[in-house]
Amino acid sequence: MDVDTSQVEHDQRENGCDKRMEVKDSEVTSSGEAAKVPIVGMTFSSEEEVFQFYDSYGQSLGFSIARISTKNGDDGKKKYFTLACARNGKTVTKNSISTYSRTSMKTNCRAKINVAIRDDESLVITRAYLEHNHELVPEKRLRVRRNKVGNSDPRMKSKSNDVDSDGILVEGDVSENLTCCAKECTAFSANGRQMKLDAGDLEALLVYLYRMQSRNLNFFYQIDTDKKGRIRNVFWADAWCRNAYEKFGDIVLFDTTSLLNNYNAPLCSFIGRNHHGHEVLLGCALVWTANKCSFIWLFKSWLTCMLGRPPNSVITGYCDAIRAAAAEVFPNSRYRQCLGHILTKLPMKLGRLDQYKVIKKTLKTVVYDSLKSGEFEEGWASMIKEFKLEDHEWLKSLYNDRHHWVPMYVKHCFWAGMSLTERGDRLNSFFDDCFNSKMTIKKFVDQYDSAMKSRIEKENNANTASCASVVPTITNHPIEKRFQEVYTNDIFKLFQDEIRGLVFCNASFVKAEGSISVFEVTETVLDKDGIFQKEITLEVFFDEVEYKLQCLCHLFEVKGILCKHAISVYIKKKVIQLPSCYILDRWRKDLQSSYQSLADDYDDIVNNAQTERCRRLRSSLFLVQRLALESDGKCELLVKLLEEAKCKLLSFDEVNGNRQRDQVSVMPQMLISQK
Repeated sequence: MDVDTSQVEHDQRENGCDKRMEVKDSEVTSSGEAAKVPIVGMTFSSEEEVFQFYDSYGQSLGFSIARISTKNGDDGKKKYFTLACARNGKTVTKNSISTYSRTSMKTNCRAKINVAIRDDESLVITRAYLEHNHELVPEKRLRVRRNKVGNSDPRMKSKSNDVDSDGILVEGDVSENLTCCAKECTAFSANGRQMKLDAGDLEALLVYLYRMQSRNLNFFYQIDTDKKGRIRNVFWADAWCRNAYEKFGDIVLFDTTSLLNNYNAPLCSFIGRNHHGHEVLLGCALVWTANKCSFIWLFKSWLTCMLGRPPNSVITGYCDAIRAAAAEVFPNSRYRQCLGHILTKLPMKLGRLDQYKVIKKTLKTVVYDSLKSGEFEEGWASMIKEFKLEDHEWLKSLYNDRHHWVPMYVKHCFWAGMSLTERGDRLNSFFDDCFNSKMTIKKFVDQYDSAMKSRIEKENNANTASCASVVPTITNHPIEKRFQEVYTNDIFKLFQDEIRGLVFCNASFVKAEGSISVFEVTETVLDKDGIFQKEITLEVFFDEVEYKLQCLCHLFEVKGILCKHAISVYIKKKVIQLPSCYILDRWRKDLQSSYQSLADDYDDIVNNAQTERCRRLRSSLFLVQRLALESDGKCELLVKLLEEAKCKLLSFDEVNGNRQRDQVSVMPQMLISQK
């Protein structure tokens, strides 16, 4: 950069500035060190250079910067812009009583530089005011750095979060355009990894978090920062996620597909499965520092959001950092690693081996076809010996972790049908319709609301369909009719797939061991073209006293759906009354979720007065309900108070002479979740 004062006075008049230059403590030396302090007349070749210069200056003194204004000429081209201390501007005070006391970083600081763009597209500082009205502490500067300067809308204002001197997030006003003045932003995590952000990314995210919490106090978010205030990770979960976890939080899949595959937006999500077998979102995060500490922070944040209740089982990708974090935060939860994710690594880990294709086929056969531990151990050892893989470190680590990913070892536990052998590398299917590897954070946030609303409507439609319509039975057998009565349509259809498979199964009695009868079920397996592929034989153990059974395929244990092998034995034994343990509550059609009307939270405007009243009531009822669930006494007290409130509400219109009540129930079902 150079110092040129020849056109400064002219530029000042064009910009409406007076001639007095408010410059203090700035010197020009022969070595060019004056470039570190803004002085009038300095010239630059690009907006990016101006921004980097003033940002470096701010970093050295201890303040963050923001673009606060832009002015175009008569030809529509940008002529002037102003960069200022991020504490420029006044704190906005609202008349209404706020739920929270919000701190603000604004002090009406006047420190700034005015920059003019000349006809030759060079840039010159026309005004420099260096005096601040607040303390400057370099090591406590909010580190949100930008490399390239782009267009911004000076009318836009956002409210979000400040970072205090210890890097702890506090809610407050964010300086005007603090986060949207760059075409491509970067922040740096504590470990030096670069966080790339496009224009408006950070602002869009923070504005969204603030807006959603203002609509519903059950919206939860946390931002992870280091001691210097640099943003590392962000987590959020809305009321829909939290309500879904109450019903369907037994099994949780932690999806890191976009993070591990280096998507533009490092999205991680907590996924569950509802009573229709559909995926439900249980929380989201943007993770820029993918290490054990960050995952521990994320898991703890999520657990806090869910009131400290850990899931029964957790599924994650194959990652040492995630596994270590999960073991620390969820020590009592069952843990499983993604088989599909492991298989996608085969080309990278084994692709250079001479017999790669044969090894890959053999490995899959050993993994998928082993029904007993001895079969897997024998098959794995044979594969290692045949292909001389004794020294392959990755295969060694896989074998050591086998109890966490091989189907034979994990199929004894319930996973709600979240079979990772079927999902492959497409774990992030919840956002398939609105998310891809090139999508920016801003674009994702913009589409997040519509995706969530669509999911809620999908579940509401499925609830209606299950209650209002019936899927015809394939047979007239009482077992099929029983599942038709109680299960949701989508889950019943999965059961009917097993009914159709009966034609390929033949059950035969083998022996009796006390009250346990042992059957062998031979199944004919066809390929996708209907051509014979193989026959498999599985043992089914039947309890003659309690009518319970166990099949070696363990479909019921994994998915909660009775398998065709077990059904064939029931038919063989002429059993028509199922034990109640085979009808899972989580698949029942009468399991109504408690968030049917939460879709209005994702609308940009309030639809009507009834919607607004729902929002006002929801948070209070949510807290009251949780208190009542703590004991029978509290529950009875709440029921009594609700009855009293109901009577008063019913008589309210008569007392006030107004019978034009809204046609809504006194206590909407979605406001109080059912147990």
